[in-house]
Amino acid sequence: MGLDSDVHNADSHLHVEFYHFTDARFKDEPFVRIMVPGDKTNIIEEPVKEYHKERFPRQWLYFQMKNSEGSVIGTLLDEWQKARPKEFSANQMAELQILKFQTVEQVATATDSQLQKVGMGGTGLRDSARSYLLTKNQSESASELEETRKELDILKQQMQSLMAEKKVGRPKKEE
Repeated sequence: MGLDSDVHNADSHLHVEFYHFTDARFKDEPFVRIMVPGDKTNIIEEPVKEYHKERFPRQWLYFQMKNSEGSVIGTLLDEWQKARPKEFSANQMAELQILKFQTVEQVATATDSQLQKVGMGGTGLRDSARSYLLTKNQSESASELEETRKELDILKQQMQSLMAEKKVGRPKKEE
């Protein structure tokens, strides 16, 4: 049996950031910063190697495609705070940003040891993040389903009009 880290995809809990380090020694070489959100004492920064690209393909692709500095993949904490200000305050958001949490998905999938760094109410924040993502995904799914039903109704009407124009039976023989 594999290790817990193998089974539960431990890399998904990491904050991975590829960036350009501009220095005369490195000639604008890409670097990678790997850290566990909530742990400021264990940060790895080094030039990008091929295994980094294979280990973190989403982040590497994003690094290659991004136009502006500071964008992230996922639902930003700002969106959560604007959608539910009573549930997630600006102070809590600032505290999470200090600990390098950037997205709601990172908070929702945070481990207990990561949440200990947040302090009291960390597990409640994780539950709130999960609830927010669940309702957000359900509302998106419901709107997509409604759009699909509308398209289906239009297609049904088109089929009925085409069937009404078509004459029933086989064509008569020409003599």
